[in-house]
Amino acid sequence: MTLFQLEVFLKVVETGSFTKAGEQIGLSQSAVSQAVAALESELNIKLLNRHRSGVSLTKIGERITSLIRDLIMIKTKIINEAAGITGLETGTIRIGSISSMTAKLLPGMISSFKKRFPGIEVILYEGSYEEIKNWIKMSVIDIGVVTEEVHEFEFIPLLQDKMVVFVPERHQMSTQSYIHLKEIANEPFIMPKECDYVLRSIFKEQGVSPNIQFEVRDIATIIAMVQEGVGSTILPEMAIPSTFPNVSAAYLSPQVYQNLGLEVRSKDYITPVLTAFINETQEFTKNLSLKLFNSYRSVIVKKR
Repeated sequence: MTLFQLEVFLKVVETGSFTKAGEQIGLSQSAVSQAVAALESELNIKLLNRHRSGVSLTKIGERITSLIRDLIMIKTKIINEAAGITGLETGTIRIGSISSMTAKLLPGMISSFKKRFPGIEVILYEGSYEEIKNWIKMSVIDIGVVTEEVHEFEFIPLLQDKMVVFVPERHQMSTQSYIHLKEIANEPFIMPKECDYVLRSIFKEQGVSPNIQFEVRDIATIIAMVQEGVGSTILPEMAIPSTFPNVSAAYLSPQVYQNLGLEVRSKDYITPVLTAFINETQEFTKNLSLKLFNSYRSVIVKKR
């Protein structure tokens, strides 16, 4: 059994295909198949089910895959530790981010980090909080960019993200700079799936039962629904697009925040590369918070 076989196997699992895995790592379909077959022979177990549409993990394959990812992560830690000793000139960091934060937060964070450490490879995965939690647990990613909910891992706070109410342009409260939850409680509400936990907590704290008509994940779709007068919504500033025509934005009253931060499996998994990323990200978000405050404050508060 070799690390090469394990890495080829993980690529097959990731792509669901011997052919696609080969294309991504520069091997023929036959070479990929032979590497996986040799691994199964060495372990004396069947890891994959082969079928016409591709491959899927067997039950024992699912259990083994988690252990293989741990092993590959240890290899990555060794490389990153060596990179730390030699001045962080090489290494890899795998980041998972909630979809709603990717467009506004991640590009700047990654750009800032790459400027200081150009030799470190950054791989980005985008998904829901549940997916990120599973990726951390299974060592698919090294660190997650998430909101603070109920964490089973190590959470490193970055910034407080203000919650903003969006109503249609012709709404009776469209001229207000601040809106109380009770003012929109009986109206059709579009629940952003990525904010479900924090919003339901806010509703409960303020004794409000929202009239949830739709639950939508995509931010652009949510804004479009508000534009068409389908309902109102509440989004964190990080999720707000640069322009939002035909809708009106207002801060919640009293003002409500959700905490954004980084999540790692534990302090034992923080390598020199991760430490550098965490430090650079903390510095970047300090400046970003001020920029966002000035940007949205000029749009919302000018209505007063």
